Amino acid sequence: MASRNVANIYVNPVKDNFALTEGAVTLAIENKNAFGVESKIKVEKFNDAKGVWETSCALQASEGGLSPKSKIQEGLRNSYFFKKGAGKYRVYYEFYKISPVQFAIKLGALTTSVFNIK
Repeated sequence: MASRNVANIYVNPVKDNFALTEGAVTLAIENKNAFGVESKIKVEKFNDAKGVWETSCALQASEGGLSPKSKIQEGLRNSYFFKKGAGKYRVYYEFYKISPVQFAIKLGALTTSVFNIK
């Protein structure tokens, strides 16, 4: 459950294992920048048979942005983002500086540490 960061933005699953019955996977996100940030996310599930990461939920804009110098916890609904069921997952993030033209100034991308859904 290691925190990953890019461009002074930190992302970390709040724990290593989640149950499908919990309803959501919670990620702790911190923006240490003096400006607002918006993001796009993609959820990936590990295919043990093929040994590759496969897209579980395609790249899309996240709901809402991060205020300057802020910390939030974001819940990703199991029924939408993790509909492929139990297994190993990670979340891919692209971060953008909030600007008049949405998603114009890319700050970087990262993949969270791996977590399990049981």
